[in-house]
Amino acid sequence: MTVTRKRVVITGMGHLSSIANNVADFKQALLDKTCGIKPSKKYLEWFEDANASEVLQPLSWPELSAETVAALDNAALWAYKVGYEALSQGQLPRGELRDKTGLIIGVSSAGTEAFMPLIEHQMERFSLKKVMVSGSFSSCCAIVSSLLGLKGGFELVATACTASTNAMGIGYDLIQNGKNPTVLVVGTEPIYLPTFAGFYALHAMKRTPSSPFSGTPGMSIGEGAGALLLEEYEHALARGATIYGEMVSYATSCDAYHETAPDPRGDGAVQVMRHAMQNAEIGPTDIDYINAHGTGTEANDRCETLAMKKVFPNIIDIPVSSTKAYVGHNIGSAGIIELLACFLTLPENKILPTLNFTTPRPNCDLNYVPNEFQHAEVKMFMKNNYAFGGNNCCVIASVKPEQSPASQYQAKRVAITGMGAVSSVGHTLHNILEKMWAQQPLSQLHPLLLDASTSQDFGEILNSMKSNHEVVDYMQHHFSASDMASKLDQPSGVHQVLDLDARKTLRRFDPRKANTISTFALLAITQAMADAGRKVKRDGQTLGMILGMSKGPQSTVVRYLESLFPDPTKVRTSEFPGSLMNAISTFCSISEGIKGYNTSLATGINAGLGALTYGYELIRQSLQPQVIVGGADENMSTFVIYLLALNSDLQLTLDPADFKVYSQHAKGYVPGEGAGMLLIEDLQHAQDRGAHIHAEIIGYGKSSDGSFFEQDNITAKVASMASAIRQALQEADIKPQQVDLICGTSDGTPIRDAAEIGAVREVFAESRYHLPFVNYNAWFGLVESCIGILNIAVVTEIMKRGEILPIPYTEQFCADDIAFVTQPLNKTVRIALVLGATEGGNHYAVLLRSMA
Repeated sequence: MTVTRKRVVITGMGHLSSIANNVADFKQALLDKTCGIKPSKKYLEWFEDANASEVLQPLSWPELSAETVAALDNAALWAYKVGYEALSQGQLPRGELRDKTGLIIGVSSAGTEAFMPLIEHQMERFSLKKVMVSGSFSSCCAIVSSLLGLKGGFELVATACTASTNAMGIGYDLIQNGKNPTVLVVGTEPIYLPTFAGFYALHAMKRTPSSPFSGTPGMSIGEGAGALLLEEYEHALARGATIYGEMVSYATSCDAYHETAPDPRGDGAVQVMRHAMQNAEIGPTDIDYINAHGTGTEANDRCETLAMKKVFPNIIDIPVSSTKAYVGHNIGSAGIIELLACFLTLPENKILPTLNFTTPRPNCDLNYVPNEFQHAEVKMFMKNNYAFGGNNCCVIASVKPEQSPASQYQAKRVAITGMGAVSSVGHTLHNILEKMWAQQPLSQLHPLLLDASTSQDFGEILNSMKSNHEVVDYMQHHFSASDMASKLDQPSGVHQVLDLDARKTLRRFDPRKANTISTFALLAITQAMADAGRKVKRDGQTLGMILGMSKGPQSTVVRYLESLFPDPTKVRTSEFPGSLMNAISTFCSISEGIKGYNTSLATGINAGLGALTYGYELIRQSLQPQVIVGGADENMSTFVIYLLALNSDLQLTLDPADFKVYSQHAKGYVPGEGAGMLLIEDLQHAQDRGAHIHAEIIGYGKSSDGSFFEQDNITAKVASMASAIRQALQEADIKPQQVDLICGTSDGTPIRDAAEIGAVREVFAESRYHLPFVNYNAWFGLVESCIGILNIAVVTEIMKRGEILPIPYTEQFCADDIAFVTQPLNKTVRIALVLGATEGGNHYAVLLRSMA
């Protein structure tokens, strides 16, 4: 079926940087050619000649109380500020319009600020409340969506320096589905010591303000935030919105070349620019201006210039400039700030200059708009950004709508043709499923040992906080002294992957570069590819990869942070790129040669379901024929697990049977590790090549509850999950009575159990009494990012075998009006619904159909 792509316009903008607090001031600063790169007030203490573009001016937070502000980190505060400005400028009031507005945030370093006092050994600055509110990577999205009243679902993009550009592309692609007529896209990036130290140690920094494509190479780091309100064109016209420009198309790619260095041939950059133009159905002569990534480093500027020469035969006639000489390299927020700068200046026929431009460097011989504005009418322009790991993003935009032809795509059906998994149950999905159908659950967990050193560190931190009244009050409220001692001495365990030798099964495996989580991910990916009969030869660009992360490469992060002191100028450079959320995707892409669309989401628990829904859109919209989707997790350090156990529902136990989902006597969840991956593809493509099809994905829904600051608001959570289910049913065009099985992924805590059960009651009404309801989390432990993917793998096996496995361990269920499966049940399952939620209140529903 041929579908005309929806036009996506910009109806609101927000800005914060070193040179401006709002959009109007930013425009004036651009016109005045203001450079915000100066000697750093934060980092000269440690780093010689440290320059940065820092947000140092006083800021205000509209509609936020002082108490709320104190609990939030700058990543969330800045995102809120620019998002508030964009929604206000776009005149999008609270209520029905915001209820359907999605939120995509791009960031590289989130959840860091709350822990900086521990890292910097300044316990007097430690805030337990900030840790609990803003202390997870994924909290930023949940906070901002709740404060701004956005309920159309959210995702957090964590692809380092392309994060906000990537976020814009996801927002654009989501609007094509029709579920979200509006999407708020935000990039936010405060500079924290670990980030500054990493770039400094890599010798990437310039001792004076950066001068892209000229003079002495080197980047200047920057911080700030930007926001764009994306809106479907007809929807914007209908409500009389002011339109500031159009986002014409988007693409990503992956070099699959190196952890930090760009491919010297520029192949990935070439691919992404060509793919973006292909999506827009335009050619090189239609581009009037290119806003380059232009970091100022020798390798980036040379490779980027080479790539543009390969793509544009007429490149000598196209002005190219870098905005980073104004505000530095804003890392996760770079792309959106730079695109915003284009929308502010190009309507006045002014092309942004590259400031600080001196003598061009060898092989940098284009029109870089040196130092002064050039005047020309620009109908369509290109915005490029590149990141560690070879992640490449390209946006094509125009300052007026309808400057490009209407583009079309052939809508595709989406099939699962490959599956792979690693867990405590087994190292392959086949082994896992065989043990499950043989009803061989684990008899014990791997002991979690709080060794003497960790126990001492934990005790010292608690002792150092005795002067912190906030911590003392919390501990007295939740624990007595004896409770604390017993908690630390309590025997406990985790679902851990044991006796794994990856070298026996992986063709290309470098143990020197592989951490635990990357190894799990790669093992599951290679299984899924083998299951699908997919080998990458010279066609890596036709295979994409979307990974969902929860806590990411924790062991690498810990090693990197430990190296910051006593001298942050001597951090382990080898650990810095590996500590980023997209490091797992980087490792797997390089190992397998995967070069297509590439994104890392870090939305928390069930981030793998977010990856699945986006991968589904890439295939449905004919953007990629095949995509790997899923997630991976490694168990947290004993220190982090015990810290979490003091203020969460984490269950410390040596008995796996204590993980009782939907139980009257819920004790909380037991952590797990591993990976779950699916290879999804165009159904017709799969049938043509004779692939085995496990199931068809026929629809999905996504909704957020907006109740992050009211975690016990069951009503909001039920409504959000019910909304996601109804969206999935509507897209699949089926009635609730046609569903044969529901699989939840609740972690077994009462609130999340109640959300799933309440939504099933609301949507399925009387049919809930006989509709089988299952959940298999207790088999694996809570493998946070991919627990939904693991459950999908089990559901497809149920479709194949015609036998539904019971929920393990739970004996007394918390509801008697739900058909929980307590014994093996022979039943043909044609259509199954899989549910999932994040800890921040994002809810997913995915519908599968058997192809048997």
